[in-house]
Amino acid sequence: MLLLVYSFFSTLLLAASEQPFVSQKTNEVTYCIDPNWAPYEAIRNGIHVGISAQYMQLIAELADLKFKLVPTQSWQESLEFVQQGKCQVIPMLNTSDYRKQFLDFSVPYFEAPNVLVARAGMPMLQGYSGIGNRTVGIVQGYRQVEYISRHYPGLRLKLIPSEEEGLKQLANGEFDVMVGSLMSVNMHINNLELEDLNIVGYAEPFDSLAFGINKSYSYLVDKLNFAIERIPETRKVEIYKQWNNVQIRYSRNYTVMILTLFIVLMGLLWLISRNRHVGGYKRIIQQKNEEISALQATLLEKNKTLGFLSAHDNITGLYNRNHMIQRAEEEITRFHRFHTTATLIAIDLTPVDEGLFTHDHAIREEVLKTVAQNCLNTVREVDVVSRFNGEQFVILCPQTQLDSAKILADRLLECLVTHYLLGDKFNVAIGMSELRDAEEFPDWLERTIKALYQSKRQGYGNVSIAQ
Repeated sequence: MLLLVYSFFSTLLLAASEQPFVSQKTNEVTYCIDPNWAPYEAIRNGIHVGISAQYMQLIAELADLKFKLVPTQSWQESLEFVQQGKCQVIPMLNTSDYRKQFLDFSVPYFEAPNVLVARAGMPMLQGYSGIGNRTVGIVQGYRQVEYISRHYPGLRLKLIPSEEEGLKQLANGEFDVMVGSLMSVNMHINNLELEDLNIVGYAEPFDSLAFGINKSYSYLVDKLNFAIERIPETRKVEIYKQWNNVQIRYSRNYTVMILTLFIVLMGLLWLISRNRHVGGYKRIIQQKNEEISALQATLLEKNKTLGFLSAHDNITGLYNRNHMIQRAEEEITRFHRFHTTATLIAIDLTPVDEGLFTHDHAIREEVLKTVAQNCLNTVREVDVVSRFNGEQFVILCPQTQLDSAKILADRLLECLVTHYLLGDKFNVAIGMSELRDAEEFPDWLERTIKALYQSKRQGYGNVSIAQ
């Protein structure tokens, strides 16, 4: 009898121990999506359509996987399903600290901007900092909810079920500003003919979309990364062109136009023979004035966009050299007035193969974005990160002594040298220096760069401090 019981439990334990292995051998992968996020992804008549559907078709072929849709009613339900293991992956979502608790992530394969939408008459907003005391609508479960709660806790939020429903509520005046994805927002505004809604600004951070994998199925990460890295760039461009429906929308004040035409017509009836040509000239002048007004409005919007781009690097999205110099000069002024020190950190990335960047610009951009993301994930909110030039990054640590900045630099070095994309392909050197009395920025930067060269001479992979 004891032998039978022992044999029964041994069989159960053996079956349990073999289960993960069997799961890893199957090619069928269940997944959930946001059912109302067209054109990125959506469920129409029980079928998965959109950008993510086409990417998954490519990935299925490259990774020899079979994807099976698990339908849900909302984005929040999809997140709950993947957390509970009812589906193994979600194909299109951003990383966040909360999601990393129960998900592993592939490399990103699609990037898209987020925008602020408001009713006509709202001025241009400079990101979340320009919203003030207005109420912000955002889809429940989106990464932006976690981002705003952490970095802008003073903003008032209204959770909405989907972007389409949110735009309807915004048009009805139920809140002031909505955060949404550019392509999705533009599509819904045009389909619903919401003429009174306009895009009034960008919302940081932009979407960097990847696969989210339930940690019980983490073996899928390598398969998905393998396939994503082999998707041809031409196919990515084709998919983007197919689904990009962003259109320029012009609006006119027809009340003013009708009133003016009425006055002109009354004048023509009174002086039909004498003023016929005068009326024609007035209509031409009016049309030209309207075109000038439209051009002035467009120019104002372009100038605001140019102001944003002039302070940021167009590849990494980090601050550029000019903005870093400006911020450093402000910190030096603060140091002279209040004697609060500051530290400058310089990072240089050198490929082991000197021809790597020369022959493949796509690899160069991907590496620069990877370094930028690691810097942003490691530094504090008060620190200023910039791509200074080429493969050189500079970080300003305001009101930070050398010892504290050294801890930050060591942590950043560890992140870079252990990253799978950088690894053995790139050498990382870091130099740093603390601001001295009566020192201007060029001298401060020169000492920091000398420390960076010292790190290179010592064989890379170390943090060198300026003397």
